[in-house]
Amino acid sequence: MTSIGDDVTIVGVMPKVNGRFPSAPKVRTGDWQVDVNRPALGSLASMVFRVIVDRMQVHLAEQGLEPIRPALLYVLRALYPHPRSVSELAARCEVTKQAISQLVVSLEELGLVRRVSHPTDKRVWLVQLSEEGERRLGAAILAYGEVEREWAALLGGEESMQTVRAALITLVEHFGDWHLGEEPRLRPVW
Repeated sequence: MTSIGDDVTIVGVMPKVNGRFPSAPKVRTGDWQVDVNRPALGSLASMVFRVIVDRMQVHLAEQGLEPIRPALLYVLRALYPHPRSVSELAARCEVTKQAISQLVVSLEELGLVRRVSHPTDKRVWLVQLSEEGERRLGAAILAYGEVEREWAALLGGEESMQTVRAALITLVEHFGDWHLGEEPRLRPVW
């Protein structure tokens, strides 16, 4: 964040004026030199994700819990309610087996998962949430609920929040890959 005047600050590549994004233009003009100052939806989505993570970590800290990387939370979520093999986890999270194996090792070191033998195939190990892993996943989900309550209050109430949620679900269902299986993909990010 760089201040370039009394009322203008650069956040990433977008200027903020008096603590807000510039109001012009609200719709695409077709002139990239004008549209460049309009926050792109992809940029806004990334910023919203970062805000969610930051606020969730604040709520976790208020409970006395150490911050947990978002990528690790994605893996914990992918393991609930059933254990999965490393191959299944990699497919669900859309990462390589090597990448998911590294995340599993990190989670094991934190005591959040354990490896258990497969009930029918002794060649395969399953990754399962530990009691602490379930507790931390539950705490993260409740902290996320607190973030949603904060946002609902900011947006004018629960109905406004549900309108935002419905719009996002519509976009994901239409353009996302939920149609490829029973569950949405949960790609870990940093």
